Amino acid sequence: MTTLPEPQELLQKTVAEIALAVPQSLEVFNRYRVDYCCGGKRSLPEACDHAGLDVQEVIHEIEIAQKNQRHLNGLRFETLDPALLIDFIVQHHHQYVREAIPQVVQLLNRVAEAHGSDKPEVIQIRSIFIDLATKLLHHLPEEEEILFPAIKEFLETSAESRFAIRVSVQAPVLVMEHEHEEAGSLIQVLRLLTNNYTVHEGACPTFKLTYTMLEEFDKDLMQHIHLENNILFPTVKPDI
Repeated sequence: MTTLPEPQELLQKTVAEIALAVPQSLEVFNRYRVDYCCGGKRSLPEACDHAGLDVQEVIHEIEIAQKNQRHLNGLRFETLDPALLIDFIVQHHHQYVREAIPQVVQLLNRVAEAHGSDKPEVIQIRSIFIDLATKLLHHLPEEEEILFPAIKEFLETSAESRFAIRVSVQAPVLVMEHEHEEAGSLIQVLRLLTNNYTVHEGACPTFKLTYTMLEEFDKDLMQHIHLENNILFPTVKPDI
């Protein structure tokens, strides 16, 4: 079991550093919509202030989450070989995105058709999600065909020969991080429009399922970006 840093230490760490040091914190960050991937460079107090949260309460929740999972042996992604992490991202997260998008769009079309007149926000929700989906479906091949092979080449090259590859990889990494920020911004809009995926009283089963799948998509994308921004990409960034 990982040892939880002292509360004073957590106040001095970024959200991304906490997410890596204490995997159980992801449960808390997801619940309170604390951005630990695109906005992971913020300190915990800054992130809590941005989300309107009491930082001491969040620390307390992280402590509880860790104690509740003390008997679980979760996969520590930061300990994986980066090449294996790439394979996991492609096989798990990329595949999920490709499979989930048509399902969610189909549900949103049904909800918009049935409820768009009395709940016009669902029309906007559909538009935002389709924008997000379009960006992601363009983004995934860029990673799979350009960036990930370059990272694997870098990892397979001897240390003394890595400099040129490291330099060449920096531009696509920056592009991917920027696209992650764009995706994160669209997720924030979806959370706002759906009131954090809260369905109205008396909502039909299709409406409930739509919001459930949107929330699952949100959570998967946050972990997806976390694995890339906070674990994978630093392996090819210049040492500071």
